[in-house]
Amino acid sequence: MPKSVYDRGLLKPAEVATLQRVFDEACRRREAHPESAEARELALTLLALHNAGMVEEDMLMQAVGFRRLEPKSA
Repeated sequence: MPKSVYDRGLLKPAEVATLQRVFDEACRRREAHPESAEARELALTLLALHNAGMVEEDMLMQAVGFRRLEPKSA
């Protein structure tokens, strides 16, 4: 029997919605444009945290909502 797309590591719609809410709120708090370099780093951080098992919205928000990401040096 073939695996469902969710069994292959893809995000479920509810997970995407949670990540989007956290991303939007964190961008708002940081006054970061959603297409900025800071927002891209935030998105990557959120995905890494989620992939590591942090899936609760409150936990994700605590992890990223109150600290400012330092831009990576080139």
